[in-house]
Amino acid sequence: MFSVREATGPEIEQWRAEWVRRLRERYVRCYTDPATVDREVERSLANQRDDAGGRVYAVEAGGTTAGFLALGGSRPRRPEQRSLHDLWLAPEHRGRGLGRALVAWARERATSDGGSRLAVVVAPGDLAVDALFGAYPLRAQQMVKTVTAEVSLPAGVAGRPMTPADFGPWREQTIRTYAEEMAASGSRSPADALAASVAEHDELLPEGLRTAGHAFWCVAAGDEVVGTIWLRHAFLPGMSFVFGVDVDPAHRGRGYGRAAMLVGEQATAAAGDARLGLNVFGHNTIAMRLYDSMGYRIVEQYRAEDL
Repeated sequence: MFSVREATGPEIEQWRAEWVRRLRERYVRCYTDPATVDREVERSLANQRDDAGGRVYAVEAGGTTAGFLALGGSRPRRPEQRSLHDLWLAPEHRGRGLGRALVAWARERATSDGGSRLAVVVAPGDLAVDALFGAYPLRAQQMVKTVTAEVSLPAGVAGRPMTPADFGPWREQTIRTYAEEMAASGSRSPADALAASVAEHDELLPEGLRTAGHAFWCVAAGDEVVGTIWLRHAFLPGMSFVFGVDVDPAHRGRGYGRAAMLVGEQATAAAGDARLGLNVFGHNTIAMRLYDSMGYRIVEQYRAEDL
């Protein structure tokens, strides 16, 4: 038998210190820059703090505190979602089915709070985590790769900076494509996805093509543009990030997606960054296979199941 109650102030501090330690272990495996690790840890902490109505709970079993559970409340952009930020059990309480019982408790709590979806962010390769959440649909995953300056493009393919004439049509297309990807992943309804896509692009690119820190490249095969890639340099210390990569539908299946990523790696190294990160939607298995074949490592996965 177990019971769950709201954690006290000192217990929350105890849980948070343990969570920070485990988060650091996760990010140190993927990032060598201490500032990047610090920023990623702070991002996770901020996501937990910003959940309105979120609570940290103490789990008691056998008369002792067996662990902690951090469950988020609603958020303005995701009112239907509740996030299970963390579930930690002391070693002596593991392997007894308590983890599954607590996930079931969290699901019931999320439903009673008006939620219709439970989300988790997990690192791959943990057998216990996979057992608890492996069946939750993969909505997206973050990946990263260390890049070098010795990147060569396939013969006949080149990258060039995007021009103002390219940018207008590209922006309209990328807004539509991103909205379609969000809807296809099951993260949002089509209408909500389009509104969110417009808002995010407006926020990210207030100066359009001239927005500081962003770089836009066209991928050309001969004289024909076959794809594009959008980067943000120094997104994290020493790391650029892919905000968008696309290949014209008429030219897919010919290796131009890989070429676009190589253009991105060249630009990343030229900008002085040592790593290139990206986010890929979970339904896009073709892209995930490409990134895996190119040496990108999974940092963490976002999984969510409807309740």
